[in-house]
Amino acid sequence: MAYRATARTEAHRVSTRQNILSAARGLVLAGGFTEVSMAAVAVRAGVATGTIYRHFSSKEALCAELFCAASKAEVDRVRRSVEGPGNASQRLADTARLFARRAIRGRHLAYALIAEPLDPALEQQRLDFRRAYATVFRSLLEEGVANKEFAPLDPHIAATALVGLLAESLVGPLAPSSHALSGSGQQHLIEEISNFCLRAVACNRMEKNE
Repeated sequence: MAYRATARTEAHRVSTRQNILSAARGLVLAGGFTEVSMAAVAVRAGVATGTIYRHFSSKEALCAELFCAASKAEVDRVRRSVEGPGNASQRLADTARLFARRAIRGRHLAYALIAEPLDPALEQQRLDFRRAYATVFRSLLEEGVANKEFAPLDPHIAATALVGLLAESLVGPLAPSSHALSGSGQQHLIEEISNFCLRAVACNRMEKNE
């Protein structure tokens, strides 16, 4: 009986923790990390504020875990796209589209992850995940250079530049002060970003024939 009680208690603890994280994520989706406060999370989760503090020592700790989980999920999606079917050029184009499309659809979360001013600890996480994106793109660039789809380049520098390109090209459209793009406007932005990524690393005909 004691074991079952402990198991039930642990299950309840895990469920409550996930409920708190889901509530905090909902606030970020609605308006970024500036919307997150312990009181607001408590109301949304239907728990007492003190309950949150039993799971997270501070708002910063809660936001850090949320930022990490959301960023890791996006990096994993990019990795799966990079490792998908097609040649290196096709996968780069498809991955750039995926990144831009997901950012536009979840603009508040995407802006929070990409550009929202954050506490130093979260800014460090942002840098860490940018490096994670770059690592994923580097393997794709190395493949494209090896088979002469891409121009001779330093994969490490080029991958970092691609991550910056993807992020910076979306900051303006995702900013809270910007108007939401129309359907055609969204598609135009997605295709322009994808095409620019390809042009940035493309191998010209002379290089291919050497």
